[in-house]
Amino acid sequence: MSLDPTKEEKEIQDIVHELSKDIEKDRDFAKKVQKVLILGLAGALIAGLITLVSYLLYLNFSVSRLETEVKEKDKSLQEMEQSLSSLMYQEQLREELSLAEDSEADSYFKKQVEDNINYLKEATVGYKGRNILRGNESYPEIALTFDLATGEELPTLLQYIKNYNIKVTVFLSNERPSDVSGSFFIRQNLDIIKKMAKTDQVEFGNHTWSHFNYFRSVTETSQRKRTVLEYLSKQVLDLPRMAEELKRVEDIYSALTKRELTKYYRLPYGAINQLILDSHAAVGYTDHIMWSRNTKGSLDLPDYIHRPFLYKLGKGGKKEVVKNPHYKTSRETLDYLDRWESSDPHGMNGAIILMHLGGPRKFDKLIYILPEFIEKMTQKGYRFVTLSEVLNDTKD
Repeated sequence: MSLDPTKEEKEIQDIVHELSKDIEKDRDFAKKVQKVLILGLAGALIAGLITLVSYLLYLNFSVSRLETEVKEKDKSLQEMEQSLSSLMYQEQLREELSLAEDSEADSYFKKQVEDNINYLKEATVGYKGRNILRGNESYPEIALTFDLATGEELPTLLQYIKNYNIKVTVFLSNERPSDVSGSFFIRQNLDIIKKMAKTDQVEFGNHTWSHFNYFRSVTETSQRKRTVLEYLSKQVLDLPRMAEELKRVEDIYSALTKRELTKYYRLPYGAINQLILDSHAAVGYTDHIMWSRNTKGSLDLPDYIHRPFLYKLGKGGKKEVVKNPHYKTSRETLDYLDRWESSDPHGMNGAIILMHLGGPRKFDKLIYILPEFIEKMTQKGYRFVTLSEVLNDTKD
């Protein structure tokens, strides 16, 4: 028998050989694919780890940056809170420096102040007053607000309302703790308030009867200061007196107009704290209206700063005349309002502006800037509305 493979066997061997080569090729290919996959997966994992580490580093940097920004904003808010009170309030504090040496705490008033503050804390549990500095920033609406003061500029304001078809808000006060004199005892004031109410273009808020500095009237422990300074209540200002201060203004307005006063109020000099706000919420007044502020400053226009120049002690105790840093001319005020608007990310949307209707300033009165200011803002698309309208969620 021949040992040589037959033709058929040879063909089978060739086929097996070819199959073996194909299998070997497939194995090599599979190994290469496996290697590529492993390398790709390893690369992806490494890339993922690098991305994750980078992201975590970015998050850490972002958190640090946000913490820094929060601290800066918190500092800015604290500075704003400290500077919210009006320039009039700051002038009062400077005035009282002269009384400091002879104004030690009185034991009676100290006890009264402590007892009253404790009572206010108990009486206001569950009440939260709001201090509103700005309206809705979504719409080009401005709230021109006025504190009554002496009232001598009421006729001018009424004329502007008619001429320019604007709406305003006026906060009413007798301006002094008296039953025989004050802004509410001037016949012309009462007549014009009544006319304003009939136009339906003026909203009225409460500015208290006596125009006390509330923060100081709650906390002052010096009998001498309470006696000498007319803007301090003679007795510790308690909750019943706060309610009476508001009610007397409500009654005058109701008797004049047969309407109810709105529940917006503004305390004199911006002299507030949260306890005082909560106390007013407890007697039905939740919304305290301050005025707007941004990085350029306050919209409490200094129409009550009447001295352009002041005395300052120079070298050797010699008096020198210097410019009053708080005094603004009409032109300076208009320029300031332009800068305020252009520097704010929302322009003057929702801005609350404070002015006064009468005061010690007799020349270059700031109320006379209003025609130019109103026309300029109107051309830019702003509307002058009441506080109720500037605070709501609709375009009025």
